Amino acid sequence: MKENKIIFALRLKKMAEALTTHITKILAQQNIEFKPRAVYILLILNWGEPKTISETASLLGITHPAVVQLVHSLIKLELIEQSKSGKDKRKTFIQLTKKGEDAIKSIEPVLVEINNSIESMLNEIDPGLNYSLLRLEESVGKKVLLTNVHSKMREKEIKEVRIVPFHKKYKDDFLQLNTEWLQKYFEIEKEDRRILINPEKEIIKKGGEVFFALLNEEVVGTCAVLKVDDATFELTKMAVVEKAQGKQIGKKLALTIIGFAVDKGATKIILSTSTKLVAASNLYKKLGFIEVDKADHRYERELIHMELDLIEQ
Repeated sequence: MKENKIIFALRLKKMAEALTTHITKILAQQNIEFKPRAVYILLILNWGEPKTISETASLLGITHPAVVQLVHSLIKLELIEQSKSGKDKRKTFIQLTKKGEDAIKSIEPVLVEINNSIESMLNEIDPGLNYSLLRLEESVGKKVLLTNVHSKMREKEIKEVRIVPFHKKYKDDFLQLNTEWLQKYFEIEKEDRRILINPEKEIIKKGGEVFFALLNEEVVGTCAVLKVDDATFELTKMAVVEKAQGKQIGKKLALTIIGFAVDKGATKIILSTSTKLVAASNLYKKLGFIEVDKADHRYERELIHMELDLIEQ
């Protein structure tokens, strides 16, 4: 059976804890009183320039408060000291004292052997393992896991959504979804009622269509396409239930309508939206719609008008 990688991540954590325990025992056997984390801080400060608490926490991969606690204990032992930056007085840096430098030198032989032993273990398993672990650490730091899982889940959700044309059993959903949407942002006007109450007469019999987005056979979105003339169709009455927003259902509905218009030989799709609906406006722009200066007296609410030239697509 293929190993579960979630369990693998847990095993990596346990392995790191075990190595730290072994290093603790080695230090104790050599009568060195420092804990591994304290040694790690001393090593980091011995390698280069003074560091801030945040930089040290990042390098060690532990929390800021944990580093603060360790730093305070090392300051009490006079192994490190704090200083302010000459350029930015808000930043506090930590660095080794002369006593700290001497402490590192005194335990250096043991640290060299620990380092060589770990390197030998890695090379025995796989000469490239150390590089692979560094790459893994880099990927975790860049939150690749979070990004990949989120992306895959969105892809899965999109694939689960089915777009279907008008059927009488969805007629009430068309009215309800749009009514809820309009009441949330505007007022329902006479033109809205004319289209929503009788979509068969006002849309379909005139050469248009109403599409529905189904998720687990539940209607979660809808959008209509009106035939203006042989060359022009209008995208209108798009509504997505709140619980399904963020699943790119609006995009899938819009693309379906664009495909419908293309199949009918249209050269242009128009639509009217509102500046209140930022997400919708952004979606249309991503699909290639551009704002146009056009008057539309069908509605009293303030609208912006957009067009998509299908000849250029």
